[in-house]
Amino acid sequence: MLMVFLALFPLAQDPATLVVDGHPVVDVLPRDAIPAIDRPVFVPAGEADDFMSDDELVIGVVAGGVAKAYSTWLLDRHEIVNDVIGSTPIAVTWCPLCYTGIVYAREVDGRELTFGVSGRLWRENLVMYDRQSESFWSQAGGRAIAGPMKDTKLEMFPAEMMTWKQWWTLHPETLVLSKYVGGRLEGAADTYADYHRSSRIGVTRTLGFSDSGLGPKERVLSFVVDGQAFSVPLVELSDDTVVTIETASGPLLIVGTPDGRTARVFVTESLEWAHFGEREGRTIIKDGELGSEWDGYTGRALAGPAEDRTLDQIPTTLSYWFAWKTFYPNTTIIRP
Repeated sequence: MLMVFLALFPLAQDPATLVVDGHPVVDVLPRDAIPAIDRPVFVPAGEADDFMSDDELVIGVVAGGVAKAYSTWLLDRHEIVNDVIGSTPIAVTWCPLCYTGIVYAREVDGRELTFGVSGRLWRENLVMYDRQSESFWSQAGGRAIAGPMKDTKLEMFPAEMMTWKQWWTLHPETLVLSKYVGGRLEGAADTYADYHRSSRIGVTRTLGFSDSGLGPKERVLSFVVDGQAFSVPLVELSDDTVVTIETASGPLLIVGTPDGRTARVFVTESLEWAHFGEREGRTIIKDGELGSEWDGYTGRALAGPAEDRTLDQIPTTLSYWFAWKTFYPNTTIIRP
C-alpha cells in the first residue's frame, strides 16, 4: 500500500521537523492514508479457501483457547489491526519495509488505546499514533517517541509469524481475519514482493545502514533476555533446528519449525537437547538429561520422566537484520 502511494505522491523533500535519537521522523503520507482496521471480522479457517494462500505469511496469536491469524498480505494495506483476544485488547502491527510483525497489548497504565497509521517513518519503520493522547509510537521499538506519552513502553503480546499452511496445521481451529473489507476482497497478493526480493532498505534513504555481520535483509529471529539482545539467522536454523546457548541468566533452547520459517525460544536448565523427529508440523526434541520427548512448538513434555512439564517461552520478533540491528545495535548473532 505504501509503495502504491509513493508512486502517486512524491516523498517530502524537507523530510522532518522532528528528530529522535539522531534520526529524522519522515513525513511520507497523510495520516490515516493507510487505514487501520478497527472492526475486524473473522471466519473459521475452513471458510477461508477463497482468499488465503498456503504460502502467505501470517501473524498468529493464541489466548484464552482462541487462535487468530492475520495475513500480512492484507496488512500491507492496513498495517494495524485494533482487536481483542480473550479479554486483552491488542494491536496487531506490521511494517512491510522492516518485515516486523509485532503484537502489543493496547492497555497502558489502565488506559485502553487505539492505534492508527501516522504516515511517518522513523529509521525506515512504521510510526503509529494513538487516538487518545496523539502520541507517536515506534512500531519496532514499542515506545512512544513523541507526544504526551513520550518514552512510555508498550507490552509485547506473545505472537509469531509463519505461513498460513503452517499456522493452520498447528492450529486447526484457528480463526482468520477476513480479507473482505468494505464488501470487497483485499490482499490477494504480496504487494511488497518486489521490495522483499530487492536489496533496497526502506524508502526514505535516511538510514545509511552499514554492517558486516549479516546482509541487511537477512531474515532473523530476535529476542531480548535481561537487557541483552540476540538474533539467529533463519537460514541457519533450516540446517540445525535445535540450538542451545548459554546466557548470563542461564541456558536457552531455540527450536526451529520443520519448514525453517520461524522458531521458538525457551528457558531451560540444560544445554543437552537434540532433534528427535517431526510430527504434524511440529519439531519433536529430546532432552539428554532425562530422556523425555518434547513438543518443540509448545515446549511441553510428551513422554518420559518430565511428561506434562512445560518450558517457559521467550517472546521473539521476526524481522530483517537492518531493522533489528538499528534498534538493538549491541545484538549478539547466534550461529548454530
